[in-house]
Amino acid sequence: MNQLACPKCHKPLMLDGKTYKCEDHHSYDISKRGYINLLLNPDKSKNNPGDSKESLIARKAYLNTGHYDPILNEVVNYIKAHQKEHMEILDLGCGEGYYTYRMKQLLGNDHTYYGLDISKEAINMATRYDKDIHWIVGNSKNIPINDHSLDVITALFTVVNKDEIARTLKEDGYMIHVTANRGHLIEIKHLIYDEVKVKSDKFIRLPFEVLESYDFKKTISIPKREDALNLLKMTPHYYHIKKEKRSVLDTLQGLDVTIDLRITVYRP
Repeated sequence: MNQLACPKCHKPLMLDGKTYKCEDHHSYDISKRGYINLLLNPDKSKNNPGDSKESLIARKAYLNTGHYDPILNEVVNYIKAHQKEHMEILDLGCGEGYYTYRMKQLLGNDHTYYGLDISKEAINMATRYDKDIHWIVGNSKNIPINDHSLDVITALFTVVNKDEIARTLKEDGYMIHVTANRGHLIEIKHLIYDEVKVKSDKFIRLPFEVLESYDFKKTISIPKREDALNLLKMTPHYYHIKKEKRSVLDTLQGLDVTIDLRITVYRP
């Protein structure tokens, strides 16, 4: 049984044919691609929120090279070390679905998996990986999941809402939060910015019990120009390149880049 909840009244959703319904008679059809759209108009800042199609295509192409699998493995290894029988796992801000799909591959089919993103285009792409995952268009500020029903939430490079995290996790549940440190992709930053600014990370730290927190740093080699361009295009940095720096894209070849992350496991 899934743990989907109505985004309007927050009561459980039950599947009736190809439609999810709650007891207050709110209903949501499953799309032809197999996802469910639980994003309410008030939860959208624009008509097509989330990452652009160009960014999502680049992200899918880059992630499928496996260059970022060391990050995925850190997350999966923690879940494996604390694995229980049948878990409810939500990948928050799942994008085009690679991490969610690979988590299921590595952790097995005994758990229930949910991938949520605000971008309809992203979720549409995600359905091509695995139709047995519950792919949801939704907002992290109004997670359409029943109260205290999740064992694990993963959040890789995405903004989270502390109140919704606390509401949806079980008492013994936890969230794995992957955030960028100042040295993350520093080589790319030096290529495109005149000055690399350091932002404080205090606003992304959550007021929860910390079960584990550590820095993960690794240099990876990206020999192909195409992969290096896709890495750049899937980050916000690509859209901040000034006109006078656009020539960097023409001369960009393979790169050695630094992965520099903080991995924090929280329990509300």
